[in-house]
Formats: sequence, structure tokens, C-alpha cells
Amino acid sequence: MEDDEMDSLFEGMVLFSPSQLATDQSLEDDHSESQSQSQSHHDAPSLETAPAPASSSSEPLDENLFSDLTLQTPLYQPSPSKTKSSRKKKKAAGLRIGYGRDSPRMSPDGDYDDDNFDDDSSILADETSSTSSIPDKDKEKDDHDNNPQQRFEHLKTRILEKLNTARELASSVSTARKVSIRRRRKASDDLHSASLKHSLLEKQLDEACEAEDFETAQRISDDLASSENHKQSLFIALRDAEAHCDAVDSQMHQVLLSQIAAEEESASLLYHFSADAANNADMFLKKAETLSSEEMDRWLSSTEALEGRKIELEIESHLVNDARLVLNNSVDASIEDDKKEKEFLCKRKDMLFDELQKLLALVRDKEKEIADNDSKIQAVEERIAHALSGFQEFQSSIDTKFDNLQSTISQLDLESEALLMKKKEIDEFLKEEVDRVAKLKELARVSAAEAKAYQEVVGLRRSLMSSVLKSRDDKVRLAKAEEKLSEEVQMLQQEVSAARASLQELSSMKSSIQQNVASFKQRILFIDKRAPELEAEKKVAAAARNFKEAARIAAEAKSLSVEKDGLQIEMEKAVLELEKLEENFKDTVERLQETEQLIISKEKEVAIARFQRLLIVAGAAMAERSAALELGNLEEANLLLGEAEAADQEAKKLKPIYNFREEEFVNLPKHFISMELVANFGKKQLAELAASVHLSSA
Repeated sequence: MEDDEMDSLFEGMVLFSPSQLATDQSLEDDHSESQSQSQSHHDAPSLETAPAPASSSSEPLDENLFSDLTLQTPLYQPSPSKTKSSRKKKKAAGLRIGYGRDSPRMSPDGDYDDDNFDDDSSILADETSSTSSIPDKDKEKDDHDNNPQQRFEHLKTRILEKLNTARELASSVSTARKVSIRRRRKASDDLHSASLKHSLLEKQLDEACEAEDFETAQRISDDLASSENHKQSLFIALRDAEAHCDAVDSQMHQVLLSQIAAEEESASLLYHFSADAANNADMFLKKAETLSSEEMDRWLSSTEALEGRKIELEIESHLVNDARLVLNNSVDASIEDDKKEKEFLCKRKDMLFDELQKLLALVRDKEKEIADNDSKIQAVEERIAHALSGFQEFQSSIDTKFDNLQSTISQLDLESEALLMKKKEIDEFLKEEVDRVAKLKELARVSAAEAKAYQEVVGLRRSLMSSVLKSRDDKVRLAKAEEKLSEEVQMLQQEVSAARASLQELSSMKSSIQQNVASFKQRILFIDKRAPELEAEKKVAAAARNFKEAARIAAEAKSLSVEKDGLQIEMEKAVLELEKLEENFKDTVERLQETEQLIISKEKEVAIARFQRLLIVAGAAMAERSAALELGNLEEANLLLGEAEAADQEAKKLKPIYNFREEEFVNLPKHFISMELVANFGKKQLAELAASVHLSSA
């Protein structure tokens, strides 16, 4: 306690007492039986100036002198909201200690009223119990945070389950993807083998035609037609395998979207948990500080009340002890004269007995004196016994009350220790709350960091997946363009075949008409040559008067003339038809040439689309091969290497034919990324992969 508080502790104290009775006793001679008592009244000085009672005082004290000893204090009600300055004022409040008969504290039989101590103890008990309102910490923890660590672990378990489900689905699709790659590789190899066989048959057919081995040529032609059908079926199978691979890639895309959605949801859950944990931490800390402040106010109030009561009891105990010492000294002083008188009387008795021995004659006279002296001795002894009895009862009462005060002080010491323990509990509670808030904030920080990591992974996966999807979309777009252009080329080739068939038909018809015209001309020439001969023969027959022969010859000449006319008409028709055929033939040839030029143009477009697609296929296959090696799948890596090499070889075959250069195709992807790696890599590997292809997670 501070010095200024100690100095002001006894401010306002007043020691007051009733009149004190002093009894003067004097010994008379052996025959005197009267005693005189006198009482003197005087005011006791204040506590600060009153000297300690001397043990050698000759004045006996009234047995009821301390019966009204009262410690008066103002009614004190602790208030938790008072400040330290107000507490100092209360400590400096007036304490009045003294003797006051207007406020009796003893029972009529000389004992202290124990109810006064019981009331004070109950007040202290109430004040002490008021500090025991600290809530149960385990229950408070359950009410406050419902075990945030378990919530965080449960949340992480849920997130892990979601991500494991997405990864298991990705693994399943990856397995199906490997099967589709093997199927596509087999279909490509089969088509390549069929193409080589078809090319060999074409070469053999050319050699048979050059050797004019038409039977062998016919057999090879039949085999070539069968090979063409087989090649077409294998081409369709390859397209189906590629379509299946594309479908599996689409499934992988959907799986990646599901995985990204799961990671986004995980990030969202962790962000929400982090925000809730941070808010709860601030709220818990504020509540704990408020509760701790309230409890500390209560504790300080209880401590002040306890200290004040303890000081009061110590003062009262000191006063009672001083009163006890004064009483003991007063008892000794009050019976000192009686003891001397007794000693004197005893000596006188001895003297009288001596005189009795010496003065046997005076026995009877002395016996009366002895009897009187004995009665006086007895009266003095009774008076001494009575005085001792009264003081003993009063001393016993004071001793009992002193013991009660010491017991109460001990109880106050225990309560003070309890208050210290309570303060320790408050400090420990606040420390535990602060530690718990720190742990909660750490959970919030960890949750936010994990949420940020998931969000960054989502950004990386989205960025990398967009690159993968662009490559896949480009490949699909080019494949569709190639297929569409190939169909157009096939249609144009069919038109060319039809045009060539038409030219053959026109050529055949032209040859037939030309043969007819030549035949007509020969017949007309014959008729023109025969007509003069018949005319001469007719004249000879007519001159010979062979009119019958002349009539036959005239009929034959007429028939030939009619035939000639008919042949000329037919020849004119044939010439007109031949002219039409020539026109049709010319138109067909021109259309055929245009179609062939268009075919060449379309075939170049097909080659451009195929070249770009092959470059994408080769690049994607090499990226997937690297992923397979990264993941330890050597068989798949070998298949993908064969696919990449086949695509690259086919692209190289097209380069010299059409004079292609890769730098001409600026829209082609510069980097290729495996969807397997995007699905399986973690944050660090994804960041490295994105950096290697110059992508960001934005």
C-alpha cells in the first residue's frame, strides 16, 4: 500500500470513552472494617496522543470499562466501476475508533455480540463470491468458437474429399485416354500399311500395263479396287479413333473444369472460414478483455474491501490486546493492596498467636480478636476472589474475543489468498483467451493462405487449360476444314471422272458418226459413178431396141438417184450432229480442265489444313510424350513418340510438294501443354510450366 494511503488511513479517527471510575482503597488498622471507594471521571486522550497504560498503575479498573469498546466505520459498499482515485478516497474516509456507550457491542453478560463478526464475514463472503463469476472456460470455448481447430480440420477433410474425387475422375479419364491413344495409333499404323500396299499395287498395275500384260493388269486392278475399299474403311476407322480421342479430351476438359470448380469452392470455403475466424478472434478478444476488465474491477473492489476490513480488525485486535494488557495490569494493581493487607494480617496473626502463647491468660480476649481478624481475612479473601472472579470472566471474554478476532483475521488472510488466486485465474483466463485468439488468428491466416494458394492454382490451371483448348480447337477446326475440303475434292474428282466418261462417250459417238458420214460419202460417190454408166447402158439398150433392159436400167438409175438424195440428207444430219458433238466435246474439255485446276487448288487447301493439323498433332503428341515420361508411363510415351514422328514425317512430305514453310503459319501455337500435367501438377510445377510457355495466372 502506498505511503500517502497509509498516512491518510487514520484521518478522521476519534477515540472517545465514558467517564472512567477510579477506586481508591486504603487499609485501616486490624479493627477497621470499613472501606471507601471513589471514582474519578476523566476523558481519555485521542488515539494519536494516548500513552500506553502502565503495568504499575495503582488505580484498579472498572470491570465494565471495555464492555462498550466499539469500532465504528461508515457503511462500505464496493462498486466495480470506481476508479483508483475514488478507491483512495474511500480508504481515506473517516474511521472512528473509541469507547462509545451509545453503540453497545457487548451482551449484558459481558460477551461480544458474535453477530457483528458474522455480518462482517458475510459481507466479505459476498464480496469474495462476487469475483467468482468467471465463466467456465471449457464451456466458454465451446460457446465461443465450437472448437475452430476441429472445424478447420473438418473443412480441410471436406476439401480433400472433393479434390480426391476430382482427381480420381481425372485418373479414370486418363486411363481411357491412354486406351484411345493406343487405338488411334493402331488405326494410323493400319492405314499407313494399307496405303503402302495400295501404292505398291498401283506401281504393279503401271508395270503390267507397260508390259501389255492385260490379264495381270486386270487381276491387279481388282486387287487395287479391294485395297481401295479396305483403305477407305481404315481411314474411317482412323477418323472414328480420332473422334474418340477428341471425345476423351472433351471429357478430360470437363474433369478439369470440375477440378477447377472444386478448387474454387475450396478457396471460397477457406476464405469464408478465414474471415469468420478473424472476426470471431476480434470479437472473442474484445469480449475477453471486457470480461477480464469487469472481473478485475470486482477483484479490486473486493480486495479493497478486504484490506479495509482487515485493517479495521487489526486495529480492533490491537486495541483489544492493549485493553487486555491494561486489564491484566489493572487486576494486578487492584489486588496489590489486598495482598499486602493479607500479608500484614497473616503476620499479625502469627504475632497474635505468639502473644497467645505468651499470654495464655489473655486467650479468651485474644480469641475474639483472632475471630474478628479471621473474619476480616475471610472478607478480604472473598473480596479478592470476587475481584479475581469478575476480572477472570471479563479477561476470558476479552481473550475469547481476541481469539475470535485473530481467527477472523486468519479467515481474511485465507480470503485474501483466495482473491490472489482469483486474480491469478483472471490473468490466466485472459492469457488463455489471448492465446486462443492468437491461435484462431493463426488459423485464419493459414486458411487465407491456403485459399490464396488454391486461387492461384485455379488461375494457373485456367490459363494453361486455355492454351490446351486453343491447340485442341485449332486441331479440330483444321481437321473439319480438311475433311470438308477433301469431300469437295472427292466431289470434283467425281465430276472429272464423269466428264472423262462423257468425253469418251462423245468421242465414241463422234467416231460412229464420222464412220457413217464416210460411208455415206462412199455410197454417194458410187452412185455418182454408176449413174453415167447406167445412162450409157440405157442408151445402148434403147438403141438395140431392148426396151425391157432399158426400163430396168432406168429404174435402177432412178432408185440410185433417190438413194443419193436420202444419203445426202442423212449426211447433212450427221454433219450437224457431229458439229454439236464437237461443241459438247469442247465444252466438256474446258469444264474438265477448270475442274482439274479447282481440284489442284482444293488439294493445296487440303494440304495446308493437313500440314497445320499435322504440326499441331506432332507438337501435342510430343508434349503428351513429355508428360508421360514425367509421370513414368514409358509405354504411352513410346506410342506418342511414334504418333509424333508419323505426323512429322507426313508433314515433311507435304513441304517440298507445296513449298510450305512453318514460319508462314503465324496462327499456329508456339507451345504445347499436356492436359495430363495440367490436371496432375501442383502449384509450384504449374507455375514453372506456365513460366516455360510464357503464361501468367491472371
